[in-house]
Amino acid sequence: MAEQVWTIRDYAAGDETQIVDLFERVFKKTMGPSESAAHWRWEYAENPVGPLTIKLIWHADRLVGQYAVSPRRLWMRGEERLAALSIDTMTDPEYGRQGIFSGSAEACYTTMTERGFGFVYGFPNANSIAGFERRLSWKMVMATPVLVKALDVGAFVADKIGQPALAPALTSVSRLLSRGPGLLDSLQSKLRAQVTGDGSPEPAVHPCEQFGAWADDLWLRCRDQHQLWVVRDHAFLSWRYDQRPESDYRRLRVEVDGETVGYAVTTLSERDQGTVCFIMDLMVDLAVPGALSALLQAIEARARAQHCAFVSAMVGPGSPMRATLLRNAYLPLPERLFPQELHFGGRALGPLQASERATLEAAHAWQLAWGDVDVL
Repeated sequence: MAEQVWTIRDYAAGDETQIVDLFERVFKKTMGPSESAAHWRWEYAENPVGPLTIKLIWHADRLVGQYAVSPRRLWMRGEERLAALSIDTMTDPEYGRQGIFSGSAEACYTTMTERGFGFVYGFPNANSIAGFERRLSWKMVMATPVLVKALDVGAFVADKIGQPALAPALTSVSRLLSRGPGLLDSLQSKLRAQVTGDGSPEPAVHPCEQFGAWADDLWLRCRDQHQLWVVRDHAFLSWRYDQRPESDYRRLRVEVDGETVGYAVTTLSERDQGTVCFIMDLMVDLAVPGALSALLQAIEARARAQHCAFVSAMVGPGSPMRATLLRNAYLPLPERLFPQELHFGGRALGPLQASERATLEAAHAWQLAWGDVDVL
C-alpha cells in the first residue's frame, strides 16, 4: 500500500485563501456568481449558528482536500437540535483515490459529535451519491421533492418537437391553461368564506426589503407544522437571504389586518428550459384562510411578468402545504427530468433513540425548500 502523504487538520484563520483556490481549481467556477472570498466569509465565518467545523487535507503546504459543514438548527418534533449541511466537499484532482474523501469526512464527523451535532445531511448528486452511501454510511431519504408549475412552455415544446413555427400558438395555449388552477383555487376560497360566513379581511401581499423581528413571531406560530425542518427564525432568514452576497432575492409578506401571517422568497435563474422562478422559502400560518393561495398568486403574477417558463418549489411529501400547491398545478417533477439529479439524505451522529432515528430517516417528516440547498 502506498504511503499516505497527506495530513488532516482543522481550519485556521487565513486558510480561506487556499480553500477558495482549491474550490476554483476543482469546480472550475467561483463560489459566488462572480467571486469567492465574500461568499466564503458569508457561508462559513458569518454563519449565525456555529461552531465553524472544517477539516482540511494538506500535502506539505499545499491544500489538497476539504470536508466542510454549514451548521443549522433543526426543529425536530418540538425540540431544537444542532445539525449541519454538508457542502463544498472537494479533493484536488491530482490526489484522487487516496482516501481523502472518507478520511476527512470521518474526521469531521468525530469533531462534530464532540461538539454536540446530532445529524449531518446534504443533497448528493448522481456522481457522489454512491460514495456517501458506501464510504460514509449515509442513508438516502428521498429524491428531492421538487414541484414544478409550467407557465409558458410554448417555445420549449416547439423546440423539443422540432417545430419552431408552432411556438406562438403553443405559447398562447400554455399560458391560458396554466392560469386555470390558480383562479379556481382562489374562487373556491372565496366561496368557502361566503358559505361559512367568515367575515375576516382578505389577505394582502406586499413586497418587503428584508426580514425583521416579525419573522420570530411567525416562526413560533408555524414551527410545529412539520415534524422536522431547519429553524427559520429572524437570525437564520436574515443571514440566508438578506446578507448573502451577490444574490437577488424577492421577499413577499402576506398580512391580515396589518399582521404578518406568512412570507415567500423567490429568485430567478436561467435554465435550458427558459427563465425559472425558484420559490426559495415559503412559510404561512395555515390557520389563516387564503393566505397561502394569496402568496402563490402573487408569486405567479411576478413570474409571468418576468416571462418565466416555470415556477419551481421544493415541498416535503408530508407537508400540509403540498395539497394547496398541487391544486395550483404544481406537479411532481419526475427524477429523470431533473436538470441535475439530487437526492436528500444524511447520517446520524452519536447515539439516538429509535424514535429519533426513525424521524430523521422518514421522508414524510422533513420539510425542505430550495433555500435549504446552497446553490441558489
